[in-house]
Amino acid sequence: MLTATYVLLTLSIEQKKERHFISRLLHYVQSIARRPQEIDPVFIESQLKELTSFAEARHQRKVEACLMPAVRAAEPNCAPLMNDLESLSKRGSAMLKAVYRCLHRAMRRSASQGRFLCKTIDLYCNNLLKRLDKEEQELLPLAQRVISSDEWFEIGSKFLAQDDDDAASRPELRPSRAYPHQSQGHSFSRHASV
Repeated sequence: MLTATYVLLTLSIEQKKERHFISRLLHYVQSIARRPQEIDPVFIESQLKELTSFAEARHQRKVEACLMPAVRAAEPNCAPLMNDLESLSKRGSAMLKAVYRCLHRAMRRSASQGRFLCKTIDLYCNNLLKRLDKEEQELLPLAQRVISSDEWFEIGSKFLAQDDDDAASRPELRPSRAYPHQSQGHSFSRHASV
């Protein structure tokens, strides 16, 4: 059960971080929507990249690749939920492409393109929020009920491997070398702060 707790805690922390990214971007977009001539497309692009690299990678690698297959295998009646989540993901991908097209047009500093960009980002972020709500309210509780301890262990192992890959590619996530006596193994505190 400890592994299930680790997986669910990891997902919960990452969902909170994703909500923070979404909130920050939505706040900027909503505050600037009335003054589209003041939109900073470079800032929006950097915020959007930060959000999408985290949100999409988390969802694809952890939820779609690890959790959803385990739930699908354990609960044959989960097809409607899985279809909803997959639909939200596909819709989100299409919206993200539209956001980037709008972003490139907005770089021409057109007020109408700026307003359209704000609206498109708003739609994309709200789709992400809907997907997060469905994960939190339906997928995770279902997973807790139907996934076996062995499957939780396998999912937890995949999460740890992915976190290690992230740490290897992102220096800020690597263990500190200042304390050579510390184990380089997995610690919940390191992963929980990601």
